[in-house]
Amino acid sequence: MARIFEHLVVCGIGPEIRTLDGSKGFHGFGTYYMPSLLDQYPPPNHTLYPPPPPQLPTCVLPAGVLFYSSGYDSNDASTIPRSYPIVLTEGDGTKIYVSCIAFRDPVSEDIAEAYCIPANSFADKCICLVSRSPSFRLLRNTLEELFTLCFSPGGSSKPLWDVIASLVSTVPLPTPGKDRVLFAIDNCLLSVEAPPKDGLPHVDISFQPLVQCLDVDNLIKFFTAVLLERRILLRSNKYSILTLVSEAICHLLYPFRWQQVYIPLLFFSGVDYIDAPTPYMMGLHSGVDTSNLAMDGVVVVDLECNRITTTEDIPPIPEPELGDLRGEITKLLHPNVVGIDQMKDGLYSLPEQYPKGGNKPWGEDHDLQLRLVFLKFFASLLSGYRNFIEVTATHVFNTQAFLTMRSRSTGQPPEPMLTQFLDSHGFMDYLERGLGSEENTNNLLDKLQDAIRRGQNPISILPSNLVEPEIITIADTDVGASGSGAKYTYDRFPSNIRTEEQEEKRRQILAAASGLSSSSPSVLVGKDSKSETLTPLERAAERECMVLDIKVKLQGLWLRLLKLGPTDDPLSSFEYGTILALIESDAEGIGGSGFIECIREHINQGWHCQLTEEQFLAVKELLKTAISRATSRNDLLTIRDALEVSAEMYKKDANNVADYIQRHLISLSIWEELRFWEGYFDYLMERSANKSANYASLVTAQLKFVESHMAGLGLPDTDAWYTIETIGEKNNIGYTQFIQLRGFLSHVVQLRIGYWGITAVKPQSMSHGLASPHSKDTTVEDQQPAEASGVGRSWVQSMFSRDTASRSTSFSRVRKWTSDGGSSAAGQKKTQTNVRVLRGHSGSVTALHCVTRREVWDLVGDREDAGFFISGSTDCTVKIWDPSFRGNELRATLKGHTRFCCFLLLLLFLLSSLSSFFVSITS
Repeated sequence: MARIFEHLVVCGIGPEIRTLDGSKGFHGFGTYYMPSLLDQYPPPNHTLYPPPPPQLPTCVLPAGVLFYSSGYDSNDASTIPRSYPIVLTEGDGTKIYVSCIAFRDPVSEDIAEAYCIPANSFADKCICLVSRSPSFRLLRNTLEELFTLCFSPGGSSKPLWDVIASLVSTVPLPTPGKDRVLFAIDNCLLSVEAPPKDGLPHVDISFQPLVQCLDVDNLIKFFTAVLLERRILLRSNKYSILTLVSEAICHLLYPFRWQQVYIPLLFFSGVDYIDAPTPYMMGLHSGVDTSNLAMDGVVVVDLECNRITTTEDIPPIPEPELGDLRGEITKLLHPNVVGIDQMKDGLYSLPEQYPKGGNKPWGEDHDLQLRLVFLKFFASLLSGYRNFIEVTATHVFNTQAFLTMRSRSTGQPPEPMLTQFLDSHGFMDYLERGLGSEENTNNLLDKLQDAIRRGQNPISILPSNLVEPEIITIADTDVGASGSGAKYTYDRFPSNIRTEEQEEKRRQILAAASGLSSSSPSVLVGKDSKSETLTPLERAAERECMVLDIKVKLQGLWLRLLKLGPTDDPLSSFEYGTILALIESDAEGIGGSGFIECIREHINQGWHCQLTEEQFLAVKELLKTAISRATSRNDLLTIRDALEVSAEMYKKDANNVADYIQRHLISLSIWEELRFWEGYFDYLMERSANKSANYASLVTAQLKFVESHMAGLGLPDTDAWYTIETIGEKNNIGYTQFIQLRGFLSHVVQLRIGYWGITAVKPQSMSHGLASPHSKDTTVEDQQPAEASGVGRSWVQSMFSRDTASRSTSFSRVRKWTSDGGSSAAGQKKTQTNVRVLRGHSGSVTALHCVTRREVWDLVGDREDAGFFISGSTDCTVKIWDPSFRGNELRATLKGHTRFCCFLLLLLFLLSSLSSFFVSITS
């Protein structure tokens, strides 16, 4: 039997501490840190349920984790525990409901000791109940009881995790309309039931926050924007309001469903997702700054100020439906809500004015009537729509005929709002769901239209509640064992029992962190006075032993990193953490150069350099750190070796194209420096095996090798050619060699763009497009995006467990589409927003594949037409910023222009060279 609770999860600061930008270690109380999954029940190796979503810690603590010098204070409102719900969406479109309680909890002693955190410190922690049932009230009440039981002075009769295990394992999901399940947490009795399936969908929230935050006009405007699938951003300073309002408006859409991206509570570091031009509904805390975002066309719903702003017009709901809807909502919000009681008694026709009487607080009756008000609106707006359902090869609904029929009945031309709605994903999904399915026989919209036509009470379409549900009582199986009188009390939320393997892994991580802290320069000063008495030879011998020891350790760690099982995560492995600590900790660069040497030796021994996707990310991050540390030391030799090693290692995508680690090092600043490329060229010339070759040919061959690296790193063509030209002039090569180098560079750059798209290291060198995010902070890419971005940001790219085949297929479509688009000229004013539909995607419309500006640049470069892409089972609407976009016609035109421009440039170059030659002769 299915259980109503899938997991209880604890999130907070784990043994590996990183800031939101990826910096490792403790950086003080004012810094936000990445949350981790600390404990869960059932345990990770349990097969009863799928594991909790990997992005759950980032979502339940959207601002990150802060450290504090004090805990709960009844006189300080900021220290009071916060309770709020969140909703996540799986790859198939189903929702996961999570109830959260965030509070300050003492930092574990072993973590505080390893990272030198002040004693008696506190940090944010969040406990969560995860369920597939939208029973928000039950989840909140259950979690609050567990929280109260944990910190109750009287304690509990059983260990807290035993109570949790019994709760998750034994409480079944009630049968809709038949069962009511009773269960107890210590001395508190709780119950749960679900309404019949033939009624309105189960919703366990109050619609009161929605009608309290927005007045009638703004509520209708918000509803219209959702109905027309606009880009919608909700703002509030309360997490719970964002989720409750988002869920409420989605339920008012019934029988239609929101088919676009849905993130009721967006984590703070994902604020740049708001610039995604695909339709979405997102909620963001009011404290997050969005002033640097374009916000063009975004419908911003400020729930604190009852204000809706947008740069694009929202067409109004047509009459008479608008007047009826507004009047019905106004009646419902009237202080004297006798209309609800009259409706229950079968009196559907309500008077315009109510006699004064006592006010009635908002309750479930109000929620029901509000939902019926919007269902009646759809019944009127779509009156007679069933007569126009025509299943053909091209469509399932004759929109034009329906609009013509409505125009005749209303005497008005087709309304823009209705026209747009009939073309929406939500309406098409509704028709497709209803064709030949059980849902067609239980369609409340059709039933309501029939009831209104027959003059019946609309509430008659709902199932009656005359049958009392069967009571199912869940007994406590350990009642006898708990009669000993022992009480369990806690001063912090307890940790679950760890396995020996988990405990060993925790010790290793903390040991590495402790070693990293103790090896810092501030700790080493004065620690070993004996080193000052060593002779130079003894000091050199000691250093040689240390270098050898580090290299031996790195070799073992490297081989073990490559042998990790398919279910292991290299980025959270002990091997990765230790290699990273060795690279970061020594000031002389022994760890970085030793790691690169270790990889080179492995390649020379016959390793084929093929990495899994997870290993690819781990090695990429380690090399980034090594190059960054070498750059700070001006160690060009290590950077050179890292560049060559990185060009060897790859993984292959579904198209069998090598994806070089080299490409992922683009954000590092060293590639912009001429001195590096000059030094690298000199190194290539020194080690050249063909010393007897013609000097000009040898220089040209080595410069081509340099050009291939530049293209692999994604250097802009203008910057790369400037470097090649400078080095070539210093080596006195002729114009013939320059033409060869120019042609080869253009060729390899075009090959790279054809697969990866344009990517700019120096965004200021690009003459078109939006401002590159790298211009603000070029170090962000260096800061372990595997956790900070990989879990937080790429959650929206691949929302849950999306299979590799569908993901790679979707990305191949992205590459094809971007290669078809044009880019706007520098400084060109955007005059309109175009919408294109990407067809044939697989999977549910729940995940943005390339949604942030940074990720767009990583895939296709600094291009204004780069766009944002989603995967979806239905055709996906995508906006692009180029009014002149004409698909294949434009692509063919650009291709012809490109060839002509290349020929013209080559001709000008030859003429310039010949002119210089004749001038020198005549002089």
